[in-house]
Amino acid sequence: MPALDIRFKMIVVLASYIIGILVMFFVAQNDLLTAKEKLETLELAYKLDTMVLEVRRYEKNFLLYRTEGALENNRKQIELALETMAEIDVLAMKFKVRPLLAELRNTLLAYKEQMEILANLPRSTDGNAPNILSDGVRIEGQKMNELSEELVAFEHKQIRIILEELIFRLVVWSSIAIMVGIIVPLIMFLKVFKPLNIIKKATEDIAHGRFSPIEVVDTRDEMEQMIDAFNTMVSELQRRQDQLVQSQKLSSIGTLSAGIAHQLNNPLNNISTSCQIAISDFETGERDFILKMLNNINKETARARDVVQGLLEFSREKEFALRYANLKEVVNRAANLVHSQVPSSIEVVVDIPSSLNMPMDFQGMQEVFLNLIINASHAINGAGRITISARESTDSDTVLISVHDTGCGIPADIQGRLFDPFFSTKEEGQGTGLGLSITYGIIQKHEGNISVDSEPGKGTTFLISLPLRSDGERDSKGTG
Repeated sequence: MPALDIRFKMIVVLASYIIGILVMFFVAQNDLLTAKEKLETLELAYKLDTMVLEVRRYEKNFLLYRTEGALENNRKQIELALETMAEIDVLAMKFKVRPLLAELRNTLLAYKEQMEILANLPRSTDGNAPNILSDGVRIEGQKMNELSEELVAFEHKQIRIILEELIFRLVVWSSIAIMVGIIVPLIMFLKVFKPLNIIKKATEDIAHGRFSPIEVVDTRDEMEQMIDAFNTMVSELQRRQDQLVQSQKLSSIGTLSAGIAHQLNNPLNNISTSCQIAISDFETGERDFILKMLNNINKETARARDVVQGLLEFSREKEFALRYANLKEVVNRAANLVHSQVPSSIEVVVDIPSSLNMPMDFQGMQEVFLNLIINASHAINGAGRITISARESTDSDTVLISVHDTGCGIPADIQGRLFDPFFSTKEEGQGTGLGLSITYGIIQKHEGNISVDSEPGKGTTFLISLPLRSDGERDSKGTG
């Protein structure tokens, strides 16, 4: 056997290196694609679990009140659940979850059949038949609940297993690649292992629940495509989060609607009264008096228009954009929107200079103050005061905003969790736990900070720090 020259050895080493990398790439790609499919399945499983809960809720309403509306909603949620199971069935064609899904479908169909039998019983039916059927519906419904929760837990476990296997494989293959790469030129080492290290770190972030975009490395191969696909998935998660924020806003609008209707009553009553007086005195009344009535109608019409306009502007979904706006005007609009939601025993004081203008997303900051005012009013039992003040910092680069209430205060052990999504100190069904989380996100988008200072029995103060100037103005000031 002739001796192998160094060039041939390099070719052999490089070929082995490339083959090893390709094998690792395809294994990692397969696991990532499987994880992506599993994430989609898990998302549908969460959706299905929510629908099952809605089915049970309308079932309870029907059993209690026997209303057609509850029955119809129960049927709709059942059909939606069946459609969602069909979607999961398509995604889970090669996964182990199919038997569990089939059992859940059979249970749901059995539940549907018993609900229809119960619904078709005459209202005058006596005896044990209705009670037996109701018990049967409850048993099937409970089993359906358990199976939907088991489906979510199963998908969680499968994703964890896939990610652990992927991390293990990446560690093993990376170690082999490093040993082989000692004899490969440094440039090849950097070119191949840099994207692999990025992917490894990204998968670890996924395992810890951190879905953040990663830098796209220009490798001009499937590795770059995989990173693009990962970033696309992160973007989709961000979009779903934005939808959740908009859902919270719509929920707030529902809360405000009753109050808005109350605010409109006063100007509408004044308009009606002025019209009646003007009509009755039109022939015999003085011109100046009738003109006064018409001016009053015009004034009250503008007042009603402002109330409706404020609600419409708050409800619109707009992209985040910084524009100079008057801080006092933003706070006053938010206070007007929630005016009827704040008890009359609570005084809202706005102590902000009228000349204070700053770059902000008008709608976003309006939502910030709306959430803080509502939370403050809920913290006050009986009479109290909410004070919103602002001032420029000593270096004139930031605005310091304070929202203080004289409420019951916040215990120290939960202050660190106030801005966590879905965390709420209110009773179940009284709040989503998203208000302060959304507020925190909006402040972060403004490159600002928000903190809380509170002591039980002594009230609460939310402190907000926001840039007084845009990025371009701060840069020009620094270079000057």
